[in-house]
Amino acid sequence: MTTGTIPGEEVGIARRLLLALAGLAMAGTSVELALERHWDDFVKLIPWFALGVLAVALALVAYRPAARRIAIARLLCVLVIAASAIGVYKHIEENHKAGPLDYRYSETWESMSSAEQWWKAATKAVGPAPVLASGVLAQAALGIIAATVGHPAVRRR
Repeated sequence: MTTGTIPGEEVGIARRLLLALAGLAMAGTSVELALERHWDDFVKLIPWFALGVLAVALALVAYRPAARRIAIARLLCVLVIAASAIGVYKHIEENHKAGPLDYRYSETWESMSSAEQWWKAATKAVGPAPVLASGVLAQAALGIIAATVGHPAVRRR
């Protein structure tokens, strides 16, 4: 009969799997950014900086975790989540700028309501920017944070 708790060894495996998934998301995002040549202005460098910050957070949690290191990693992850949200907005904004150029809407874009224009941009009905691509950074950050929940290094304090 189970008590509803996960034995310590299984928790450790779950933590490592969460960190591995975060690392995999980071690696995939790096490849995608490189393939897209996502670096030709300062704003496009932000996800690269965010990946560097996530790498530091991952290392802090994966190697000799301690309460202070986990707290720093969590803070870094929160910063990346904020950058990710800004990235989602910037992608929507880029799609919105492309609206008047879209062959389907070039003649009607200006007559659309602002809400309709932004909806089309957010749902990628116009523009080339992948709206949710930046969300992968938040996903990786949340994976790192999740790996620290109830961590023995934090509980010892």
